[in-house]
Amino acid sequence: MQEHALVNRLTPQLRKELNAISFRISVPAGSTIFNEGDGAGEMQILRKGNVKVAMTSEEGRTIILYIAGPGELLGLSSVISGTPRKVTAIAVEPCELDLIPKEEFLEFLNSHAEQFRAALDELALQHSCILSAIRRLTLAPSLLANVARFLLGLNCPQRDYKADTVKLKLTQEEIAQHLGATRESVSRALSALRKNRVIEQSGRTLAILNRAMLEHLAGSRAEKTAPLPA
Repeated sequence: MQEHALVNRLTPQLRKELNAISFRISVPAGSTIFNEGDGAGEMQILRKGNVKVAMTSEEGRTIILYIAGPGELLGLSSVISGTPRKVTAIAVEPCELDLIPKEEFLEFLNSHAEQFRAALDELALQHSCILSAIRRLTLAPSLLANVARFLLGLNCPQRDYKADTVKLKLTQEEIAQHLGATRESVSRALSALRKNRVIEQSGRTLAILNRAMLEHLAGSRAEKTAPLPA
């Protein structure tokens, strides 16, 4: 998400006040910031890096709901509601986070009406990403359309990549978790896109060679679109 309401609306004085009740930590890539079911004893504000927000089924299947970026408040709904964490947050790359004790964070919101409204706006943005995840996982016309949408950055409405060259932060396994698919099926879809010169990939660097085709696939309906050759 690009627009993070609470952090972006802080005045210098409010930023100073928030910094006074927080402390910063650094975590390496792959670190679990919190798990589903954990108590929400503190607020985490992501300052640097990216974090995957995921859920795990009883059978151990992991689904990535969205990727959080700098400025996002992780686990905000649990902190406000006082309920256990509903998701798991894992660092995709080395991250820096500001930790704020729950009660002090809530007192900060209660003391500043504008920041309280900003926190509600932040919740709305996160809710929008969750709805996009539901649509992606249950209503997508095809895996190829889903892969195309992922590459265009359309899985979350606040994330809109315009560059023709992007650096993939997720592995194929994580992309599959993001799309509710298997790694093998995602690998086949990417291979078909490469074979048809829609994309080009070198390691984690991916170039979009035919944006019009990718956008066509992303916006297609299953009954109207013939698949790319295998």
